[in-house]
Amino acid sequence: MSKVARAVSVIGGADGPTSVFLIGPGKEKNIFKRMKMEYGNWKYRRRRQAVEKTIKPGMHTVGDTILYIKKQYGAVEAGKADRTCHDHDYNERKLDLKYSLIQRSRPELLGEEKRFEPPRDFKDQQAVQEWMHQIDEWREKCLKRVAEIPNDVFPTDYHMLVIERGAQGSLQVETDTVHSIIQVSYSGDKKIMEPIQKDIYLFYGVSKEDIDQKTDRYRSLVTVLCG
Repeated sequence: MSKVARAVSVIGGADGPTSVFLIGPGKEKNIFKRMKMEYGNWKYRRRRQAVEKTIKPGMHTVGDTILYIKKQYGAVEAGKADRTCHDHDYNERKLDLKYSLIQRSRPELLGEEKRFEPPRDFKDQQAVQEWMHQIDEWREKCLKRVAEIPNDVFPTDYHMLVIERGAQGSLQVETDTVHSIIQVSYSGDKKIMEPIQKDIYLFYGVSKEDIDQKTDRYRSLVTVLCG
């Protein structure tokens, strides 16, 4: 999965992480499996339509949301004086987010875009491995470039908040106050962690303009609320 994510972030070009490429053998030949998949897609579309009807304008800044997460859930900030078990992820994830932001808004800072044509036959494991190796190498070069870009050229203000619930799971919130970005991920008990994730996105909220224009902020909220 990590390799797939890397491939998407590189191939996405100017659109960066907003582009998704699905690679597979094509249309499902088994009619029963295909019907099940189509039924699942239909259910998701219905659920998404129902969720969209419930969304009302109301939003907070990233800074307000950070304060809310700390007060409401006792979140601690990674990379600060109070060390957490997630501090070793802090620098890597900070760099990854900066990379994604540059891809989206200032791709020229990364130099000439490079595309990698996928293998014609995905059953050829050697060809697939070579393709992925090329992508990994290119991504590492891009990350080195990103690390060298000073804050006055591309300003960022990264924060990583961690909510620990012991055996129930852990939730991480990545934010950037300059670019108004919030990303939430979790591991553990879905029944415990998913409501927290939804509450954070609902608090962050959307404006009427977000709703009318179907912005990334709006689409993110809808996707999270769909579960």
